[in-house]
Amino acid sequence: MKKIGNSKHIKMNVTLKGSSLVNAVFVCAIISVLSGCFILISFYQNMLNDRLSMQEDLIRINESAIYYALGSSDEVLYDEIKEISVFENGISSFIKKKRWGFYDVLISKTVFKNDTVKKTILIGETKSKEDDLALYVTDYDKPLKLSGETKVLGNLRVPNGRFEHAYINGQKGNTLKITGRQLHSKDRLPKIEKDIDIDVSGLPRLSLNSIEMGAVLSNSFDKVTKVINLSDVEKVKNITCKGNIILYSVNTLEIDGSTKLNDVVIMAPVVKINSGFVGNAQIVANHKVIMEEKSFLMYPSSIYVKNDGDMVSVEIKKKSKLIGGVVIDGDMYSDSLDRKLYIDEDALVVGNVYCYGSTQLKGHVVGSIYTDRFFLKTDASNYENVILNGTVDSKSLPAGFVELPLFNNDELTKRSYAMVKKL
Repeated sequence: MKKIGNSKHIKMNVTLKGSSLVNAVFVCAIISVLSGCFILISFYQNMLNDRLSMQEDLIRINESAIYYALGSSDEVLYDEIKEISVFENGISSFIKKKRWGFYDVLISKTVFKNDTVKKTILIGETKSKEDDLALYVTDYDKPLKLSGETKVLGNLRVPNGRFEHAYINGQKGNTLKITGRQLHSKDRLPKIEKDIDIDVSGLPRLSLNSIEMGAVLSNSFDKVTKVINLSDVEKVKNITCKGNIILYSVNTLEIDGSTKLNDVVIMAPVVKINSGFVGNAQIVANHKVIMEEKSFLMYPSSIYVKNDGDMVSVEIKKKSKLIGGVVIDGDMYSDSLDRKLYIDEDALVVGNVYCYGSTQLKGHVVGSIYTDRFFLKTDASNYENVILNGTVDSKSLPAGFVELPLFNNDELTKRSYAMVKKL
C-alpha cells in the first residue's frame, strides 16, 4: 500500500516540474520578444531622430542659402540654376531666380542623399532708412502748388526747390502740413531700371471652357507657367487661381468680384477690376487699368502700364485700395502728356507711385510719388501742377515694407532685397 502511494506522489511531482519548465520557456520568449521590440523601437527612434536632425540641418542650410541669394541677388542670373555650398560641408543648395511681374521669385533647393528641402519666396526691394523721399516732381520751370488740406510727410524734390500756395474755388486759406525738406528736382524723372516684358508665346495655354465654374486652379512656381487664354471672354468670374498662372487676353479683360486671385499676373490691353473684388495680382497693360470703387488689390499687388503713341491711364477710384505700387512709363517725353494717373478721393495706394506723365492726386499715398507733373480738374476749371487735399506720407510706410524694385541709383536708394512672402 505504501509503495503504491509513493509511486503516485512521485508521478505528480514530475508532472508539476514539466509544467513549470513550459511556463518558464514561455516567459523567456515573451521577455525576448519585448526586449527585441524595445531594441527595434530604440533603433527606429534613433534613426528617426537622426532623420529629423538632418531635416532640421537641411532646413537651416536652405534658409542660409536663401539669405545668401538675397544678399547677392544681382549675381544670380535669371532662369539659371546656381549651385552653392554655404558651409562647405558637402551639402549643396541649388538657387534659381525667375521674373514675376515687378517682383522676382527665388527658389532654393537643398539636397543630401535622399532628403530634399525646398523653399520658394517672392522678393522685392527695401529702401534704406536714409531715404525719406515722399514726393518728386520734374522741374519744367512750373512751380508745384499745394492747396486745401494737402499733406506731404517726408522730403520733397520739386521745381526750384520750393512749393507755392494755391487757392482753389475761392477758398480763403490753406491748412497745409509739410514736414520734410524742400530740395531741387531735375529736369527729368529718375529712370526706372525695371521693364516688365513677359513672353507667353511658348507657354502652355488653357481655355476658360476647360475650367469648371467654382474650380480652384493652382500651379507652383517650380513648374512651367500656365496661361489661361481669355481673349474670347469679357468678364472673368467664379473661378479661383493661385500661383504661377497668367490670365491673358488680347482684348479688354474685366475681373468680377466673385473671382479669387492669389499671386497671379493679369495681361491685357485694358483691365477693369470690379467693385467688391479682393485679391492680389500684378496687372500688366498697355492702355488702361481701372480699379472701380471699393475694390481691393492686396499686398503684394502692382499695376504696370507702358506705352508710347497712345492715350494711357490708370484710374484708382473712390474707396479702392492698392497695396504694392503703380507704374506708368514710356520711352518718349513727347507722349508724356497722354499718360495720366487718377487717384480719387478716399482712394489709398501703399507703396510706390511712378508716373512718367501727369497725376491727379485727391486721395492718399502711403509711400512715395514720382511724377512729371500734377494736374487738377474741377467743375470750374483745369489747373496745372496743383494738388488739392491730397496726402503723401512716407513716414507711415510700415517698417521693412518691401517695395517695387524701381531704381538702381545710389543717390535715390541703396538697393537691397528682402522676402515679400513665402509662396
